[in-house]
Amino acid sequence: MNTELVRFHLDRSEDLTGVSGTGTVAGGVIFPDGVVAMRWNTGTSSTAIYDSIDAVLEIHGHNGATVVTLLDTPGRGRAA
Repeated sequence: MNTELVRFHLDRSEDLTGVSGTGTVAGGVIFPDGVVAMRWNTGTSSTAIYDSIDAVLEIHGHNGATVVTLLDTPGRGRAA
């Protein structure tokens, strides 16, 4: 059974709503079952749980202005 967590950043090149800004706007972890916990790096921080990383991008992707940057390589452990 896979027990590895994968850390990630949510990086945004353009803030279409004027709320979260640009650059690294959130960070989180993908659990082995695909569920995502994510914390916003905004002035009013919040933490949210999503069913998948695809759901995160569907909701917060801003039509391609936001990308997921993996900090760990699934199956290979943490990045250096």
